This record gives sequence, C-alpha cells and structure tokens, in this order.
Amino acid sequence: MRLGYFTHVVGGSRPAEAYRETVRLAVAAERLGYDSFWVAQHHGRPSAGWLPSPLLLLAAVAEHTSTIALGTAVVAAPLEHPHRLAEDAAVLDALSGGRLRLGLGAGSDPRASAEFGTDHSARHGDALAVLDRLCALLDGPTLVPPAPGLRGRLWWATGSPAGADAAAERGLGLLCARPPGPAVLADLARYRARATGRARVTVSRVAGPDRAGELRREWSVDPVLAGADELLVQ
Repeated sequence: MRLGYFTHVVGGSRPAEAYRETVRLAVAAERLGYDSFWVAQHHGRPSAGWLPSPLLLLAAVAEHTSTIALGTAVVAAPLEHPHRLAEDAAVLDALSGGRLRLGLGAGSDPRASAEFGTDHSARHGDALAVLDRLCALLDGPTLVPPAPGLRGRLWWATGSPAGADAAAERGLGLLCARPPGPAVLADLARYRARATGRARVTVSRVAGPDRAGELRREWSVDPVLAGADELLVQ
C-alpha cells in the first residue's frame, strides 16, 4: 500500500505562513519517503483551512520537490469552470513533471455555494457536468498546454452509490474518508465491480502522535483499508 500525507492547511492567523509551512511539510514528506502529498480546498472558512486555490499552492510545492505525487482532496467541481480548471491543472502537471493527482467532488459547504452564486441543492448534477467537460478536454487535442496522462490521474470523492457508479463509469480513482461500515463497504464493492480499467481506492484517516499505537491497531482491522491502494494520513 502506498502512503500519502494530507493537510487542510490550517493554523494561526497568517495565511502566508501556513502556505510556507505546507511547502516545508511536502519537502519533509518527500524526504521521509511518502508517495504523495495532498491538500484540501476551503472557501471563506479560515478555521477549516486557508486554501481556496490548491493548484496554485501545489505549483509552489512542485518547485521544491521532485518525486512526490501532488494531490487535491478535493476541488469542489460545481464552483469551477471546467476549461479554466483543465488549463490550470495542465500547467501544474507540466511544472511538476506529471505528478498531479486531481481529486474532485461535489463540495459540502452551502456557504461556499452561496458565495459563488450556485445552487447547493443541484451540486451533484453540476459536479458531474463539470467533470464530464473536464474529461473531454483532457482527452481532446485542443488543451494548451497538453496534459498527457492526467485523465488517468483523476480521483472522485463521494459518499453514495451513485457517486461510486460515476467514478467507476468514468475510470476515475475513488477517494474515501468515511469510517468502516456496511454502507461504505457496499459502495467500494460496487465501485470495484463496475470500474472501467483498474479500480483505484485511496482512503484518508486521521492520525496523531499521541494515538499512534492505538491507530495502528485500528487500521490493522479496518476493512476499508484492507482493499485500498493508498492510505492518506492527516
């Protein structure tokens, strides 16, 4: 199983310092042998995280690292223009030497939807529309710069059977932060059974130095982790 590090880019009242600290964390993660480094997107909520523009920060990370994969967990697709997102992602992928893993989802913050003037209740359908346009751009010949291989490095965050189906049908990896339980196990089985191409499951779990031994015991019997390709520690 691959190991990744996941941060919400939180802490203090100075976003610039939080961004610099995130770059330092990524450098340390690469030095320690982590396979990937992921950042979360948050709009207008400093208590949750300082980062509304994850691709921009990951471009800075790319300039200070050389091998570690760089992921978003996740970009709220309904709040993005698909062509703009495709171009920004393509630039980052070029800068990083093909290291981007673009994680997307429908978003869960109604305040962010209101700030962007979108209908939060329609976010799931809107997210799929953005996703399909993004996939078409990445597959097509007109994107500048081109991003060869990035279409195969898309991940979808979901908590429903319909979301698992959407990821499977489009050949996306599946991002899962849900705790073990019958529903999540059923969704993962559904995804693997229907996946076009290779099923890819990335699971996120919260860790802390004061609970390291306890967490190792929990994870050793976690049925979601048992079938995962990658664990993101946050």
